[in-house]
Amino acid sequence: MTEKEQKANEVLQDIAKDVKNKLPENMGFAILAYEFGPVEENKERRMLYISNSQREDVILAMTEFIKKQLDDPTLFGKDE
Repeated sequence: MTEKEQKANEVLQDIAKDVKNKLPENMGFAILAYEFGPVEENKERRMLYISNSQREDVILAMTEFIKKQLDDPTLFGKDE
């Protein structure tokens, strides 16, 4: 893990604790952190991920999000 990734991982751990404490009971979350730009520009980079859920549940949620987003890009708001 690079120094940048280690720093990001530490921040993600802090954010995850805060999110977990603020969400209502029985709610899952996943947070992704990544460097901007095409992967072709830096094949060594990795996406960092943290969650309070089982990996299988996160995969299902992410798959649902991607499918819905592809079907209707306005469903989850807009980029700003």
